Amino acid sequence: MRDYFADELLLMMPLFDAPGVRLRGEVTGAHCGPLALALTDAAVRTDEVVLDLTDVQFVSNSILEVLTILAHRFTPPRHLLVKAGADLRLRERTTAYGWEQIATVRLEEA
Repeated sequence: MRDYFADELLLMMPLFDAPGVRLRGEVTGAHCGPLALALTDAAVRTDEVVLDLTDVQFVSNSILEVLTILAHRFTPPRHLLVKAGADLRLRERTTAYGWEQIATVRLEEA
């Protein structure tokens, strides 16, 4: 298995069961570029790009901004599916970015 990106805060790996990436650790603004590249690469192969954040303890606002921009660039049926633990509070945090109004991003909280 090839890692997309790894540093002292974050491990980014390709998913085995769907096009997309799984992250572990803390996702900061320093990870915007590698994450955008990985998700854009996955979008070439599928209409549903999965971002698994279930093993993430922190997501910066700059990452949410990048995900919002990416979702705006997708055209249906292509979309971004973000899976996250409820402890990240993404549903309430993404309200500021208008995710509930964007047809090309979906949030699944566990």
